[in-house]
Amino acid sequence: MIRDLKFKMHCRKYSDDVYRFARSLLGNEADAEDATQEVLLRLWKNLDSIRRPDVRSWLLRTTKNHCIDQIRRRNDLLTDMSDDHLETYPDQLADDPVRAADQADLRNQIDAALESLPENLRNVFVLYEVNGLRYREIADTLEIPINSVKVYLSRARAKLKQYFTLQAACLEI
Repeated sequence: MIRDLKFKMHCRKYSDDVYRFARSLLGNEADAEDATQEVLLRLWKNLDSIRRPDVRSWLLRTTKNHCIDQIRRRNDLLTDMSDDHLETYPDQLADDPVRAADQADLRNQIDAALESLPENLRNVFVLYEVNGLRYREIADTLEIPINSVKVYLSRARAKLKQYFTLQAACLEI
């Protein structure tokens, strides 16, 4: 009973963070939802061995590892398949098609900007700016020194600024 409540509390508190991080790593909603479920299942299996203050770091580290495995499997699969068999995941249509198109366009621009970052910078940026983790939590999650977190975040911001400045310049031409 207490274990169930503990699990539900952690799911409520951290599932959005896990989903957003998985979405940033995997690039689409369906895979991110699957990854979130898998990570939460692992949480259930390991709940008794995780210390309370470490739950968020454990979840995000597990998410990162699971997503890396998924990307490797996807890449292995893609090398075996022709382009005709590749799946695409269409965005959900909103009630307002113009708004849905604008949101999809903005999401695509943000995804492209994040995708332009090297993986180490992207991971730190998403964990800090999207998931709201502190430097120490990011360092623990990614298993890197805290100074690297600071440097990577600064570099990610600079590269994103440069990316969007270039995009704006291209639109003016």
